[in-house]
Amino acid sequence: MLGIIFIVVSIASLILEKYVLGNNSHVWLGAIIPFLAIAFIVGMMLTNNMKFDVFNIILAVVYVSLSFIFWGQGSDLYHQKVVNKIYE
Repeated sequence: MLGIIFIVVSIASLILEKYVLGNNSHVWLGAIIPFLAIAFIVGMMLTNNMKFDVFNIILAVVYVSLSFIFWGQGSDLYHQKVVNKIYE
């Protein structure tokens, strides 16, 4: 059950990252979720709430990488919206 909750919250945060936080004129706003994810994962590992094993490290690296990728995609969406507005 905990795994399903993690997946649902992860997908929701990545969608929020791409279409809301990364898709605006404030570039720094999109950095909130990736940096919070890094802090959360490091905190979980330091307090032993998340085991320090290969699977969890791979899962953490994939999630943080996806956060930064979605931030970039959201920024690209905003840039494309601005370019389209200029050429209209």
